[in-house]
Amino acid sequence: MNFGLFLLLNAVLLIRPEELFPAIAGLRLYLIVIVPCLLTSLPRLVELLSPSSLRARPVAVCVLLFFAATLVSLCVQGRVNEAFQEFGPEFGKVVLYYFLLLAVVDTPERFRAFAAALVVLIGALTGLALAQHYGVTQFDTITPCLQGAVNPDTGEAYTFPRLVSSGIFNDPNDLCLVLGLGIWCCIYRGSTSSFGVAGWLFWLLPVPLFGYALMETHSRGGLMGVLAGGAAYIYSRFGGPKALPFAVAGAAGALVLVGGRQAEVSGGTAHSRLMLWAEGVSALLQQPPRIPFGLGMDWFVEETAHVAHNSFVHAYVEFGVFGGGPFLAAFLLGLWLTDRLGRSVPAPDWAVQARPFAFAAVAGYAMGCYSLTRNFVVPTYLTLGLASVLLDSAAPTLPEKYQVSGRWFGWLFLFGIVGLIFIKLATQALGMAGV
Repeated sequence: MNFGLFLLLNAVLLIRPEELFPAIAGLRLYLIVIVPCLLTSLPRLVELLSPSSLRARPVAVCVLLFFAATLVSLCVQGRVNEAFQEFGPEFGKVVLYYFLLLAVVDTPERFRAFAAALVVLIGALTGLALAQHYGVTQFDTITPCLQGAVNPDTGEAYTFPRLVSSGIFNDPNDLCLVLGLGIWCCIYRGSTSSFGVAGWLFWLLPVPLFGYALMETHSRGGLMGVLAGGAAYIYSRFGGPKALPFAVAGAAGALVLVGGRQAEVSGGTAHSRLMLWAEGVSALLQQPPRIPFGLGMDWFVEETAHVAHNSFVHAYVEFGVFGGGPFLAAFLLGLWLTDRLGRSVPAPDWAVQARPFAFAAVAGYAMGCYSLTRNFVVPTYLTLGLASVLLDSAAPTLPEKYQVSGRWFGWLFLFGIVGLIFIKLATQALGMAGV
């Protein structure tokens, strides 16, 4: 029962029917679904949050540490009410979603069914987006996104529409990232289908639709994420490091073929975003006492009138080393440990088969996060949760060196500092390269 409720919860969170249909606004569908889902999953949730369980789940610990760091950062700045009455409860719902995913999707059958459900939900989002885009339907809550540009031949300014969908996907960048996830879900289901070629063909049917919609978003960050995911999939599926040059070459070739706005990785908004990153990191480093807890929530918006457009820079600048370190580590640990499944980390066959899918999903989303601010939204923790579910299959036998310990926390702190230095140097290098 809890699995069916969880699938329904995903439909409510991702598609937002109350926003699409004003007639049912106020029904509080989220509460109606999540309360019974929580009640039926409570024993497993309690078990997951126990110290002994968390010890074998380093990615989950990083998620909790990032959540705690955001609250502590607000409290340090005297924004206690905001921490525990406004931001905290809202972000807490997202963190709760992550742990519900771990608690509910706990068997191979459920994992495969969840991937199939994501294909259906992302297909619904794509259908809504394209229907709105071409005037077949008209939802007042799907706000059109018009992008300004200048014709390089005539110098004339013009605008063009970018594909958006409902709810949190009323942003072309968010929609592009979830379309990439939909593609990896299709490939995973096709590659593990028991129906051979027929299964492959069936699960690949939505891929052209997702690919077309992805192009219509004109999202550079989203496209880079999809290409990085493709390179990661090839790396994980076909021979590890030996396959990496071919994966990178394929991604670069695809970028050239796409052309247009999405293929421009320097100049324009790319350069302005780089300047934002540099300004934020420099402001943090110029105030050493604030490095541990950051410059505070909404610093970027208040000081620059823009968001950071980089989830990792955002985490470090606004929440310091204690926030940025765990957020960055959640992705890197998710990638590293997923890559170890079936190698130095014992895992059942089904988890090893799903490894390229989860590795591609996390790598692609991480690349997307490098040019988008997505620290507090459900898709971020859904993606991390996919890798965490696979790692859960190996949790009882996770080697000691990968488990959380006092020494692990020390390494995490050092990693947080190194991560900040790396982001500072990377930003400078990109600037010197003319991005």
